[in-house]
Amino acid sequence: MAIQSFSPLKRISYFQKRIVNADINTVLLNYSKSIFYYAGTTQPSILIITPEDYHLIVLRGLDSVTEETWLDPDKVSPGRGYGDVKERLKKWEIYGGCLGMELDILPTYLYLKLSEMLSEFTIIDVSKLILDQRKIKDAKEIEYTKEACRIVHQGHQRILDVLHEGMTELELSSEIEDAHRKAGHEGLYFIRQFDYFMGRGPVASGENLSRIAGKVESISGVGLSPSIPMGASLKKIKKGEMIVVDIPTYFHGYHSDQSRTYVLGKSPESCKYLYQGMKEIADRIIQVLRPGISCDYLYNMALKFADELGMEPYFMRLGENHKKVPFIGHGVGLELNEPPLLRKNNQEALQEGMIIALELEMTNSPHEVVKLEDTILITSEGAEILTITPRDLHDV
Repeated sequence: MAIQSFSPLKRISYFQKRIVNADINTVLLNYSKSIFYYAGTTQPSILIITPEDYHLIVLRGLDSVTEETWLDPDKVSPGRGYGDVKERLKKWEIYGGCLGMELDILPTYLYLKLSEMLSEFTIIDVSKLILDQRKIKDAKEIEYTKEACRIVHQGHQRILDVLHEGMTELELSSEIEDAHRKAGHEGLYFIRQFDYFMGRGPVASGENLSRIAGKVESISGVGLSPSIPMGASLKKIKKGEMIVVDIPTYFHGYHSDQSRTYVLGKSPESCKYLYQGMKEIADRIIQVLRPGISCDYLYNMALKFADELGMEPYFMRLGENHKKVPFIGHGVGLELNEPPLLRKNNQEALQEGMIIALELEMTNSPHEVVKLEDTILITSEGAEILTITPRDLHDV
């Protein structure tokens, strides 16, 4: 099956078929990423979808919605709040049944309010239905992801121009961020996780490579204070230190996730050894990526490759923890981390049109840490690497 062309209204019709199969009478969506996916706008709105119909109730920003949405005008109307939902359902003669919402991100107070207001309905979670649909990207989503990858490359190009001894991680991060913004990065990225925060993304060097924040299972950096203990710090970068840069970019709703490792000066032999082994593992995994292969198979193959190359003691270990990170990648899309998760015990199979980030790390000592991460499209032929920054160890 070829990559599908951009046809936004088919997104709703496909979702309608899914809710019929799940015996759901109506779905109420109010999360900006979902409204954007199905209606093309992030203005404050409520999207109601039933097996036969749909309607967007715009709470604020109607003029903008009129310009942005691909929905027919008769499917859009202004509204004042959730009372309009009940009125719309009455018009459709829907008085009860199963009501789907995204319960993993719905605030408790709103859930309680809607449970009372729509007491004749049983509220269930439809987050998985939506995330499953979003796994498969169409041609326009792939185009936007490629542009995000072009933008992230501009930041890495800037590193080669400005990195010097004595500059702080924060100064380096600021240069990268500035290059991203000038290239078209929209300035944010999105993680579907309660109370998640990380500034602009990790930049870590030297001993900071092994100081891992509790919120992630990846190189995090230490940040500027305990209030946001992830990202670049005021530590000065020294000659011979390894530096990992993992700042994502965002373009027209879609992310690029890329990590590269740099050394200020000449790379130590230990660093070259770690990086060469890690890149070999990544290259072998990319060779076997194709539709139908399962996530846990990929994870197990990565462990096998590491063992064959003598890299098992270093592979996917972080900080002082000798336990391996249980995944080697994740989906990328409207949110930076989406299904599928390339982890052990996940038997989900890759499909054509999925975009994933292959994320590998190696640790020998607190100062000797390397990382390589690429955004990759799964095609009928195998894997297409969308990130364009050279995948080598960079001496600057």
